[in-house]
Amino acid sequence: MTPPLSGMKAVKSLMQEFDSVDAYLQAVREILQEGHMPDIADLDNRVARLCETVEKVTPDIQERCLAKLDELLKKLNTCEEDMVAFQAVRTQSGQQ
Repeated sequence: MTPPLSGMKAVKSLMQEFDSVDAYLQAVREILQEGHMPDIADLDNRVARLCETVEKVTPDIQERCLAKLDELLKKLNTCEEDMVAFQAVRTQSGQQ
């Protein structure tokens, strides 16, 4: 079994992954605000990769990630709500 990732390098890498997903979700929000439906085909892979990385780090680093994971979950839920609302408006206005 591979030992868990530890140290500042692991923390830095993990924070970069969180930042990457945050930037992706911000881009999705901006695309929606411009009146377009974003392509989020790779969002699932990005989040899965982030979660896999969190699973590989030491428990103390995982503990430090809990708040970031909670924040990410809220952002994902908001993203879903925004996309559903956007699609509902498009459907009501007859756009596809």
